[in-house]
Amino acid sequence: MRKLPSLYFALFLFALTSLFILAGCTSTEKLTTAAPASKAAAIPAYQPKLSSVTVPVSVSLATIENKLNQELTGILYKDDNLEGDDVAVTVTKNGRMTIRAEKDKVYFSVPLHIYAKGRWKWDPCKYCPAIDKAEDTSFDMVIKTESKVNLTDNYTINTITSGDFEWGATKPVLELGPLKIGLARFVEPAMRKQMATLTAQLDKELQNYLNVRKYAAQAWQLVQEPVKLNDDMNAWLTIVPKDVRMAPLQTKDGILSTRIGITSYLAVTTDGKPQVQFNKNLPKLIIDSRLQDAIQVGLTATIPYAHASQLLQAQVKNQTYTFDEGKSEITVNDAAITPSGEQLILMLDINGKSKTGMFTKKIVGKVYLRGTPYYDPETTSIKVRDIDYTLDTKDKLLSTASWLAKNKFKDMIQQQASIPVKAQLNDTKKMLQQTLDASGRVHESVLLRGTIQDIAPENIYLTPEGIKAVVNAKGKLTLLVDKL
Repeated sequence: MRKLPSLYFALFLFALTSLFILAGCTSTEKLTTAAPASKAAAIPAYQPKLSSVTVPVSVSLATIENKLNQELTGILYKDDNLEGDDVAVTVTKNGRMTIRAEKDKVYFSVPLHIYAKGRWKWDPCKYCPAIDKAEDTSFDMVIKTESKVNLTDNYTINTITSGDFEWGATKPVLELGPLKIGLARFVEPAMRKQMATLTAQLDKELQNYLNVRKYAAQAWQLVQEPVKLNDDMNAWLTIVPKDVRMAPLQTKDGILSTRIGITSYLAVTTDGKPQVQFNKNLPKLIIDSRLQDAIQVGLTATIPYAHASQLLQAQVKNQTYTFDEGKSEITVNDAAITPSGEQLILMLDINGKSKTGMFTKKIVGKVYLRGTPYYDPETTSIKVRDIDYTLDTKDKLLSTASWLAKNKFKDMIQQQASIPVKAQLNDTKKMLQQTLDASGRVHESVLLRGTIQDIAPENIYLTPEGIKAVVNAKGKLTLLVDKL
């Protein structure tokens, strides 16, 4: 009976020891990591790509010819007053004007019917009666001119026109009763002398009529106004022009053509109407024979950080990651994305545990991962590479949960974290193509046609508002003048 107290004491000691052992098998560590400051790069990183918007412009010579023949009909010039110069002339268009062109030269041929009336006076002597007589004649001729047209760097039309004429079916004659005197040999020198004056006047009229600078200045201002492409996406097209180029005029198969190019920055954004600073200074015109009819437009897809966080949550929230053959595991309760300079910060609210023998270590709290975003063309998504714990998180893990700092959890997150942008880019491309298709006739005389052929990845930029994915859309734009 004396041993009974000793037995009770032993049992009591065993139970007490067991409680201490059981209490020591499970421990929970609370992570108190500091969140990095949320701040994008101080200097905006997004730089649109310089684009050459080259617009082929073509016009049918037949269209010009029809327009001129409609405008120039009947009497072109009439002076029926003999006073002063004793000459009255009526010039009538006598058929269809024709136009042809070769390379950079344009040739006009205008058939004319000319009625001329002249008055001559003769005073034989002071006391003799004066002889005042008027004679008239009519004849046909064809005026032919050759004009070489080009532009100077201040948008002024520079034409060099030369001209000649041919007699038509009727030559000038003077009828004196039954006597007819041919006047062609007398008229020709005067006509050839007048051709220099005529072509100089034609040059002047062409330069006054073709006020290229006026229209170029208007176009320069208009292209700088942002254009809304889509209401649902709040998408806008912006053009920041830098210079204006034009290829020399060329003619082929009855089509007079050139290329007018505006070197500019183009972008399609989906984050509201851009604020632009208008440049009113029209630059000097650059004559460039190497212009091509291709366009390239910078397309941007902005992912707000809140939306990016939702996409990350859909991938990792409530996911459990196991390591060390199931001995360790981490469950992600929540996730968020914020900027930090040119890198992204991934916040993961976690709880986890790791077993070593009879001991189990638990951990709860937040870990912060830092990585560099990039565009992955294979998946058409934004991914993050070189992911690692922030310095503060790494220090806290080494002191409280070294097993988490050493396992492959961060590598698993790097493989899984992805922000898809394919749908946004495809929608933007489709919207841009639909805009080009719908543009059609932008003017009663101008037909616009364009295609977006390819999208190539460019870069990723971080802004205070979100992640901006930039791609380059390539295509063609054709402007056809089919009416005048």
